[in-house]
Amino acid sequence: MTNGGLSQNKLQYLDTQIIIFAREPVYGQVKTRLIPALGAAGATELYTALLDFTLNKIHTYHLAPVCLCITPESRTAFFLKRYPFTELQITTQKGDDLGQRMAHALKQSLSHFSRAILIGTDCPFLNQNDLEQAIAALDNHDMVFSPARDGGYVLVGARCSVPGNFTGIDWGSEQVMRQTRKRLKELKISWQELARQQDIDDENDLKYLQHVHEFSDAYPHIFDIINGHS
Repeated sequence: MTNGGLSQNKLQYLDTQIIIFAREPVYGQVKTRLIPALGAAGATELYTALLDFTLNKIHTYHLAPVCLCITPESRTAFFLKRYPFTELQITTQKGDDLGQRMAHALKQSLSHFSRAILIGTDCPFLNQNDLEQAIAALDNHDMVFSPARDGGYVLVGARCSVPGNFTGIDWGSEQVMRQTRKRLKELKISWQELARQQDIDDENDLKYLQHVHEFSDAYPHIFDIINGHS
């Protein structure tokens, strides 16, 4: 675990941690579902842009301490060099599937913070207001989710760690949010759902990127790649 020292005097929610799941953008190993549409190079460029966009915007919000939770094969040195933010903590994902990795990350965060919000890098639509709504939801609920239009979710937050809340889920399917609701009811966990969001996973999702003006303004070359392969 790497910790560059938290700039806590500038943060609004010192009792909350924002966790970002990410992996090093290695050629051919990221956004693999988009390789048929964009090629391996284009898919890697898109993932890198989404990663940069997510990290940089979260940094500018100054909401809460940030933890970048990377895959085991990713190099910590890559992220330290690319994102030299003093408040950025880097940890490693642990678990055999996405559910185990999320449960571990949330549990680790909640051993130091009252609330934890976990996001990925696939939803450039998430903004400061969404994150603040998620943090506020945990005042009155055990968990909070922002469902994705494809049946999963792009944000999950918790104020308590409950063993088993991510088990029995068909990760990567359209049933993820529905199955999660079932598990939460079984475990008697209270939760709130925020507005549905669009994530960027496959070719059909690419058309939504143009609606994120901050992203399109910052990374116009991504649209050259998309249009070049259309």
